Formats: sequence, structure tokens, C-alpha cells
Amino acid sequence: MRRDSFVLKTQISFGIKSDTVEPDIITKELNIIPSDTSFKKGDTWESKHDGSRRVRNSNIWRLETEFTVLEEETVSHHIKHFMSIFSSKADILTRYKADNRFDVIFWIWIETDNAGVGLDLSEEELSFLNSISNRVHFSIICNREIEEV
Repeated sequence: MRRDSFVLKTQISFGIKSDTVEPDIITKELNIIPSDTSFKKGDTWESKHDGSRRVRNSNIWRLETEFTVLEEETVSHHIKHFMSIFSSKADILTRYKADNRFDVIFWIWIETDNAGVGLDLSEEELSFLNSISNRVHFSIICNREIEEV
């Protein structure tokens, strides 16, 4: 069945990567429990691709939004979510951003059935992303059809 509109499945992840500072220290300082996708340097994991055992080479503290499915090209709701969580933590996150022991990253994930997807971010949204992160990474995956969550 053909739809009249395109669908986007979106998520944003905020990560703090460090070779020397463990996630527990970041959790304590921010007073925010990270997502299950956080890990310590030296933790082992199994590759989904070849089943081999590997060792994490960095510490990662990560907080993720839930995936949402919309018919409009936006991630504003995810950004607003992070703004509400991090507004009282901006001084700590700005310090992490300036400290070369940390790499502070927003990862914007978009799955869509529209190969011509666009994304429009406001000045306020861009300013927020830039104020507490060193980088913003975009992953845009075009599928023929995506499952609605």
C-alpha cells in the first residue's frame, strides 16, 4: 500500500567520550543516569557482524531519545528534550566541551523512505547543539519502507 507522505524515524544520542574519565564520574557530576549504551574502556562486546569478541577502547557516557516516527522532516522535539534536561547542566557540559580529555558529540539518526530528505534547524537549536558539543554527526539511512514504531 502506497502512502501519500514520507515517514521519518528519528533519534538523537548525546555522548561524552573519554580515554581517561569513566562514565560513573560523569553520571555523578551530571546527576543523570545514562542510557544502556554507555560503557567503560576495557569492557568486552560481541560484534553483531562476525560474532568476534572485542574490547572497548574508550569510555562512553551516552543519553538517547526514544525513536519516533513522524511524517515531517524534523528532529526539533528531540532537541527540545535535551534542552530541558541539560539547561541546568550547561556549565558542566561547556567545561567538558573545552576539556581536551573529552569528545562531546550529538548524533542525529534519521531513517526515511525519502531519498531527498532535508532537515531545517533553527538558530536556537543550532546554538544549543554548538554550545555543549564539539561535533554533530548526522546518519541518514534511506530505506524503501520503514516500519512504524
